[in-house]
Amino acid sequence: MYRQLTLTFVLFYVLAFGHVNAQQSLPQVDSLTYQLYLKKSWTELIQVGNKAIRNEIDYYYLRVRMGIAFFEKANYHEAIRQFEIARSMNNSEAYLLEYLYYAYLFSGRSSEAKLVASEFDLYLKRKTGTENIQLLSNLDFAYNYISQADPSIIENFKADIPSEVNGSQFIPDNSTYYYVGLGLDFSSKFNLYQGYSYLQVNHLAYSQSEGEPNLDKNYTSTLHQYYLAGNMLLDKGLTLLGGIHFIRRLFPVSETIISGPPGPPVETTVTTNMGENDINGFLSIYKRFNKVTFGASYYRGSLGNFIQNQIDAKVILYPFGNLNFYTYSTISFHQQEFGQGNSILNIILDQQIGLKTTLWLWIEGYGTFGNMNNFFMNDGLMVFNRMDNIRQRLGGRLLLLPNGKLKLTIDYSLFQNESEFFPVLGGESFNLQSYKSQAITGIISWTF
Repeated sequence: MYRQLTLTFVLFYVLAFGHVNAQQSLPQVDSLTYQLYLKKSWTELIQVGNKAIRNEIDYYYLRVRMGIAFFEKANYHEAIRQFEIARSMNNSEAYLLEYLYYAYLFSGRSSEAKLVASEFDLYLKRKTGTENIQLLSNLDFAYNYISQADPSIIENFKADIPSEVNGSQFIPDNSTYYYVGLGLDFSSKFNLYQGYSYLQVNHLAYSQSEGEPNLDKNYTSTLHQYYLAGNMLLDKGLTLLGGIHFIRRLFPVSETIISGPPGPPVETTVTTNMGENDINGFLSIYKRFNKVTFGASYYRGSLGNFIQNQIDAKVILYPFGNLNFYTYSTISFHQQEFGQGNSILNIILDQQIGLKTTLWLWIEGYGTFGNMNNFFMNDGLMVFNRMDNIRQRLGGRLLLLPNGKLKLTIDYSLFQNESEFFPVLGGESFNLQSYKSQAITGIISWTF
């Protein structure tokens, strides 16, 4: 009896699990994976498929079933890899293109999804809502407000500068920022994004000239900014971006006018707005692999009358092959040239982590560390060109997707800042002030 039970158990084990441990033929693999597909045993189907491929059994329907299994387990990156291999074997099946389209779409790779959709037949285009390529792809509105975390840095400001030193110092108090952005799809491989923003900043401005100090706690400057970026899909998983960021700075300048004869001399202070222009360009390239994306960016331009050069190296990880959890790491080498061979090199580290908590809510946290004076981020869209120095940025954001077209973002940042009195002729700086500022940002994004 014991021997009979043992043999029965061995026979059961072989029938149930022998596909994992024994060499099998193509018909056996095909029959078993088809049965697992019908039962929706996705994990076991993947195990069987991987075993078969290691044993050099590989064919169209095996890759399709494995792709569907990964898709159902929400590992869209691996699903894309399996579907693309299957597609190289047989490109005539409409359902394969549909699966591949959604795998790209759910991975956040919308350009490649649109490229796949361009191959749909009319029925599939109507089914997926991709029958017509709309010129207008997305519309963004943003509002940002920054204030001092401790207003006493403005209220109790003091400066003890040698009287013979001429120069100035600025401490931003609060700022208001408005932004509108528009995306345009010209083809499945090329789109253009442009944005306009208006920024008004209130500062504390302290200056010293010929021994005479001047303190203005209501010094206001404004910026008009225009951003233009083109995004081109060069090949599967390979994207090239390039663009410009134009900045028009307006700030008040006071001038003393002395009227002469025939009457007695009269001094009159006249304040006018002076304008300066800055323009910066960038070029970025991204290569997407299974669960990881590598990127690099180069920026060059002028900010605050100084030449900027910056190189970024980026790594984006998707450990589970989807957008449920991801990390975004960037190291930046930023060089600022002051002229006459003088320059400074800063290294900045940025780390972001994102987590999907519900079907409609993502949470992201981030930190940026280093001297962010005249620093670029997000393919040139963000420019840190304040009149003080940012040494650290910590924050988090909530991303809400109430439906497939609308995205709402609420962002909070806490900055560590420094301000110094800089002499006109250069040399030693004075009156180092350290303080914190905080920002709240709201963004509404609509995809058409």
